[in-house]
Amino acid sequence: MIWRRARKRADESTSECDLLDSLHTGSEEAMGELYRRHGGLVYRFSLRLVQDESLAEEITQEVFLALLNQAHDFDSERASLSTWLCGIARRQAWKQLRAQHRHAAMPSGEELENIESLDEDPSEILTRREATQAVERGIETLPVELREVIVLCELEEMKYEDAAKVLGIPVGTVRSRLHRAKHRLAALLKVGLVQKREEGQ
Repeated sequence: MIWRRARKRADESTSECDLLDSLHTGSEEAMGELYRRHGGLVYRFSLRLVQDESLAEEITQEVFLALLNQAHDFDSERASLSTWLCGIARRQAWKQLRAQHRHAAMPSGEELENIESLDEDPSEILTRREATQAVERGIETLPVELREVIVLCELEEMKYEDAAKVLGIPVGTVRSRLHRAKHRLAALLKVGLVQKREEGQ
């Protein structure tokens, strides 16, 4: 990506409005600085959704190409730039998922139906590293509509209002999906703990 190779960097104190204005003139420095500020977030969010590094890279590139060509569509009064970019990333990710018919594998309904919550804190049972890996695996198996909410609100610490703008849903729906995501994640972790105990017997 050409903006990654820009030799000069825009001043870090430059406002995003000024950077976007410079972008209209084709400034590589402005694009490079915008990528530096938001590229990591866009990539992480995309990777969590598509679970494929090359696809996440492709989506990130598409997002910043869209920024280059559609910067005039951005309205700072309606959303922050990071929120707007994540919205584009989400649309690109869903397009990829639909095209490839990717569906995350889930435990059977019976395995989850009778599990309401974790009886014990996984971090007290597993080592910190094992617990982190278990959470990562659990998030990867969530349905995409739940995964994207927990990624934005919990991992990226985005406000519910901003997450709602990214996802194009009401704030109340964000809250309910986040609750469901946490419930399922707890159930998935509980299943993993039970299996681990059985394997150790």
